[in-house]
Order: sequence, then structure tokens, then C-alpha cells
Amino acid sequence: MRLLAAIFLLTASLFAASPAWQPASFHGLTVGRARREDAMHVLGTPDATSRLRSSAEGGEELTYRARGDHKGDLSLRLDRTGIVVEIQEAFPVSIPRTQIYKEFGRDALTAHFVCVADALHGDPRGPIELTLFPARGIALWPDQYGYDFAAILYLAHQPGLARMPSCAAGH
Repeated sequence: MRLLAAIFLLTASLFAASPAWQPASFHGLTVGRARREDAMHVLGTPDATSRLRSSAEGGEELTYRARGDHKGDLSLRLDRTGIVVEIQEAFPVSIPRTQIYKEFGRDALTAHFVCVADALHGDPRGPIELTLFPARGIALWPDQYGYDFAAILYLAHQPGLARMPSCAAGH
């Protein structure tokens, strides 16, 4: 009976759905809800600002030099209404996976993507591999060697589209 129960639990864990994506929070700023004013209150005056060129986003980017949790530069992307849609910290030096796992835990998932028209699309054979912490709303970008991490993304939604748009799929 115990063997049957153990086999059942093992099988169930193999086919369990991945955890639901939760919006990330960075120093009290919840991505997808926080506004420009909230970011300025928490982080102060940005070192630089720029308008996003993409007409789809039409927002702006706030840059804070060396103000990330890992001493990296922070980039906050805002949509056209002023809502923070992404926070990225580019690390000054790559951070080993072991250090990230000590900091965030070992409940990470790996996902593969392709980049089409400046957008990520989920593809199990894609060359871009991100490490995701869905319960924290975090995605980690690998360094040029693919093992350590170069940046952390705090996101409101899981990265990438589930499928490529029909116009891009034929190319």
C-alpha cells in the first residue's frame, strides 16, 4: 500500500502544473500596479530618463545607477499611463547560480524562448533560456556563458507569448 501511495505521489508531482505567476515586488513597488510617482518616492530622482521608442509601449524608462540590490543599474519601464511594467537590474558582474539559489530558493523553473520582432515567444527548442521564479515574479537572464546570471527582471506577467503571431510564424 505504501509503495502504491509513493508511486502515486511521484506521478502526481511530475504532472503538476507549474505555480501561478505572481507580480514581482521590488522595495514595495508592485510591478503592474506601481506608478511613476511611487517609484520616485521609493527610489528618488532617476539618474536618467528616456522615452521608449516602441509605439506599442509609448512610455518611458527611468534609470538608477548602482541602486539595485546587487549594486547593479536599475531600469524601470513605464507604460504610457505611467504604470511600472518591468524593473530590471543589470548586475555589474555575473552572479553565480548558487548565490541566486541561496537568495531566492531552489523552486526555479527553466523556460526557453525565441526572439521575434523584439518580443519573446515560448519555444521549448528556443536558444534563449531564462530561469523563472513564478511565485516571486522574477526572471533571470543568463550571462554570455549561459550558466551564471547577468540580470534580474521583476515582472507583472510571465515573460513571452504562448505562441508566435501568425505573421512571424511563417518566416
